[in-house]
Amino acid sequence: MPEAIKVLRYGSLLIESLPDEDVEQFRLHVVELLTEIYGHLPEWVKFNIGPQYEWRGRFYRTFLCPSGSVDSRIQLYIEKPGGIERGVILRGSRSGNPCCSEIRFGIETEFDCAELRKITDDNN
Repeated sequence: MPEAIKVLRYGSLLIESLPDEDVEQFRLHVVELLTEIYGHLPEWVKFNIGPQYEWRGRFYRTFLCPSGSVDSRIQLYIEKPGGIERGVILRGSRSGNPCCSEIRFGIETEFDCAELRKITDDNN
């Protein structure tokens, strides 16, 4: 089994955003995801939404949470068999080399990070 991707830094996790979904609708999806993971939304979990990206015709918004353990919990949750329907992109490293991968339905697909196209610089 290959070594897991290690998320590099704050803002390295991108969650798929539906084509007509605005920031508030996306935020509600993230709250639902975190509630599913933790069983409730812990008071201490604070997050923001950052820049939007496009990859292979799908859109992703940056998940910004100062608590790295939340990124880790999301990663563990989406890697389970069956995972979640929306894709999650992890930007990080594997064996010391830069790496990007998308996890959808628990299946990881590695790709060249240069394929990610930044759409916005903010949370629009």
